Amino acid sequence: MPVNRIAYIDSDGQLLTVNPDGTDRRLLTSGTAARSPGILAQPQRRDRIYSWPVWSPDGERIAVSLITGSSPSDAEISVLSLEASTGLGGAVFVNDAPLTIADGTPHYVQWSPDGRRLGVTAATPEGLTLFVVDAIPATGAAAPAEPLPVQRGAPLYFDWSPDGTALAVHSGEDVSVLRLDDAAGQLTVQAVSNSRSFRTPAWSPDGSRLVWSAPGGDSEAVWIGRPGEPDYAPLRLAEVEGTCAFLWSSDGQTIAVADRQVEGAPAYRRLRVVSVDGSGERVVREDDWVLGFFWEPHGTKLAWVALNEEDRTMEWRLADGSSIHGDSGEAVGGLRFSPSGETFLMLAFFDQYSRSHSPWAPDGSALVVSGTQQYLSERRNGSGAGGARVYVTETAGGGGLSDIAGGGIAVWSTR
Repeated sequence: MPVNRIAYIDSDGQLLTVNPDGTDRRLLTSGTAARSPGILAQPQRRDRIYSWPVWSPDGERIAVSLITGSSPSDAEISVLSLEASTGLGGAVFVNDAPLTIADGTPHYVQWSPDGRRLGVTAATPEGLTLFVVDAIPATGAAAPAEPLPVQRGAPLYFDWSPDGTALAVHSGEDVSVLRLDDAAGQLTVQAVSNSRSFRTPAWSPDGSRLVWSAPGGDSEAVWIGRPGEPDYAPLRLAEVEGTCAFLWSSDGQTIAVADRQVEGAPAYRRLRVVSVDGSGERVVREDDWVLGFFWEPHGTKLAWVALNEEDRTMEWRLADGSSIHGDSGEAVGGLRFSPSGETFLMLAFFDQYSRSHSPWAPDGSALVVSGTQQYLSERRNGSGAGGARVYVTETAGGGGLSDIAGGGIAVWSTR
């Protein structure tokens, strides 16, 4: 059954979900907002701050980070797995120490595609560490299952394989595939490459191929290989200039590649669509300021956020990414906004957050973003002051723009 809801964190640090039109708002954690029928309201507790919600693949649960305690010295930091309809659930991971991976960011969390496990990047006294944990909390008074540490190092980025049995990891300079053997209780490591020219490796939608960037010849290049087939020689897909980022299309036929990153800023100057068989490429945007891009689910559109140089705001733009053929990919102007701190972080590391925090509606009809709108559309349904807002903007047919809630981070369910 379709879910089609948006999860967000409000100004009190509480987790809520809401319909895309702003109706049926449900508070899932302790706070003062009204709860849905059958859920008792609880007093507001500012010593319980939630952040960075992540929907499960089936839309039944939400993983969310929680910081409890009145001061940093006595804080407890954990990851909770909650039922999306009721807020019931509990901790599946608890930090050994009150450390965060970035300011305001306790963890990075990504569900395995089968919904059984979570990949959790957490700060530990030994350094940044990737853990694999059970996605469903223990029942009764039982403590969370012991987390499995699978990689330590910094920087650290990862992508679950589509079947949930392996992770592609980029830690420091090392690119590797970590395979989880539940029956044998073993973890095997397969080295793939060495590089610092990109962040997150990317599995193909069918899990047979992996994309990464590494030196090749006289320049950096994007490569595609088959980790499960050692005799398969990696194919050099495209030359890149400097650091780059890339994402597969949902049909597995093309890869969007951004490169020419501006030094000291999370912006790229070129966005291309490349055929995965190496037969050609098309430039979607060049000499623009691309901060992040996201493929439409089950579709052909490519949405990206571009910096408007005149007023230093950001804007959603849209182009056809279905083929390497056709026009130059002129974009359509969209919602112009100043991002919240969380949204800016998502954009700065979009190739990682695209796996977990989708701005797209499940049917590709709209986008969600958190921030402050700078230029008011005549179609706007409302406005609000006093912090970041959650906006939904339609992507076709001159659709409307809605201000649906106050909050610094919002993410659409995947179905």
